[in-house]
Amino acid sequence: MTDDGGPALEVAYNPVPAAGRVARHQATRLRLALQALVIVAVVALIWAITRSSFDLGTLAGMLVGWLVVFAVLFIIQNLRLRAARKDLLTINEGVVLRLDPRGIAMRREQRVTGPRRSTREEDAADGFQTVPAHPADPALDLVGWHDVQEFAVLGSSMGSGPVVRLVDAAGHRWEVPVSWLDALPGAIDSAARAWSGGRLGLDVTGLDRPF
Repeated sequence: MTDDGGPALEVAYNPVPAAGRVARHQATRLRLALQALVIVAVVALIWAITRSSFDLGTLAGMLVGWLVVFAVLFIIQNLRLRAARKDLLTINEGVVLRLDPRGIAMRREQRVTGPRRSTREEDAADGFQTVPAHPADPALDLVGWHDVQEFAVLGSSMGSGPVVRLVDAAGHRWEVPVSWLDALPGAIDSAARAWSGGRLGLDVTGLDRPF
């Protein structure tokens, strides 16, 4: 797209994948609960039919073992569901990433270090006073192409998945999960290469590595 007479790729927040993760985890949690109830009902039926010839201690031991396994799986699923809900609530609206001839701009709230707000006093305290806002969108921090130290996708598929990381020459860092973006890494890479004169692209060699 174009803005102020110049070309730009604007990437907005996309909550759909996060909402899908919440729905999947909720469905899995419900399925685990139903499976546990079915096992309890089956064991009770087996005991009622064969109680005269079946060792109650063995049956009780099997039931307890199954319930422990389901309890552990249920707890893990609850933790995943909480994390997915937290991600969904964290996702904002509007443009989060912009690439144009000026450089790469990322939403200020995606700063990994530094303040979440943009007051001059907070920026100075965290060393972000040298990071300018993008002229087209004051909510974005602008890193000129000559100041980009790292622009990469890295991480594993755990949680919200790999992140796009932007690091400037001063060591300031911004990160946003790829699953939060409404553009694919290929489109972002093409824009970076086009507007950096082929000197910089989106590095994906860090995929599937721990954060």
